[in-house]
Amino acid sequence: MFVFVALPEPVLPSLQKKHPECFNPAMQLHLVHHAPRNIPPFVSRNQSSLGDLLVGFLKYFAIEFDWKNKVISVREGKAMHKMDGMEWRNKFVCVEEPFDRSNTARAVHEQPKFDMIQEEFMKAWVRLRDNRDLNSLLPLQRILGKQK
Repeated sequence: MFVFVALPEPVLPSLQKKHPECFNPAMQLHLVHHAPRNIPPFVSRNQSSLGDLLVGFLKYFAIEFDWKNKVISVREGKAMHKMDGMEWRNKFVCVEEPFDRSNTARAVHEQPKFDMIQEEFMKAWVRLRDNRDLNSLLPLQRILGKQK
């Protein structure tokens, strides 16, 4: 239930697709802030609650996403097949940077690190699925109490 799962209604748009004049892939990254700003507000028609979206996100990356063969593409708003090239080879997490299309998650190249990430997705998904209580993941009361 996240941007990379086929939601009937997206939560966020792909700015590169909807506004290529502002987010041109050939544009130098340091010039993006000078791009035209004629972007109308986006109003999602997705009716999912924030909690359902979070549980869906965690479930998707815990048990459904094909980490070995897929790349997370924010630019396309979907999972794509891993490209051939050093940038993507021997990397456990692949997230396409929407402008230069490099792997912004290239630092995850060790199996134990990837296993820890995947385990955290799984633990978080199971906790929220079973408890439906965000405090089971983020003990906000305890954190807020320490700030006083």
